[in-house]
Amino acid sequence: MPRRVDHDQRRREIVEATLRVVHRVGLAGATTRAIADEAGCTLSVLAHFFGNKDAILVAAQGAVYERMVQRGFRIGGDLRGLAALRQALEAALPLDEERAVDAAANAAFAAAALTHADLAEARRRSRQDIRRVLYGCLTEARELGELRDGVDDGAVVHEFFVIAEGAALSEVLDRGQPGASPWSRDLASAFVERLQCGR
Repeated sequence: MPRRVDHDQRRREIVEATLRVVHRVGLAGATTRAIADEAGCTLSVLAHFFGNKDAILVAAQGAVYERMVQRGFRIGGDLRGLAALRQALEAALPLDEERAVDAAANAAFAAAALTHADLAEARRRSRQDIRRVLYGCLTEARELGELRDGVDDGAVVHEFFVIAEGAALSEVLDRGQPGASPWSRDLASAFVERLQCGR
């Protein structure tokens, strides 16, 4: 009797393999052959689970954002307000190996989205989901009396993405240089401190 395949698990394995390949060789080097080799499967298996490379990339893009959300908003547990906002930013910064992989993939997908309509739409949807949570963090911070007067929530959310995606690009460009993790953590601290009452 043939072994049953857990389709969701196999798709996740292929997506994870894709992210590792993108981190190692960039999006241009993430051929279907390279992805299949990394995932330990054949090209026909890739086609069976995703149809084509574009579908794999869209799924991988979604996985990067989902992992950021998991780290920032779910693993964070009971954090609220500015503590939750800081946790959210640290979730997107390349502070360890897993986050460095995600940051490199995020930067690569951002560039590819300029000419890839499906990828651009996937990014827009993911960013909208994250925006909603960020606005929620700011609302909580205001209710908790943490937020200084005059904070423009829209400007804060915009800055959040600028910092997170700028750090992702630096991770790609500065790979192999001395670790920037302490600087990235300082960015998260400074970002939140500027929003606090009494600052």
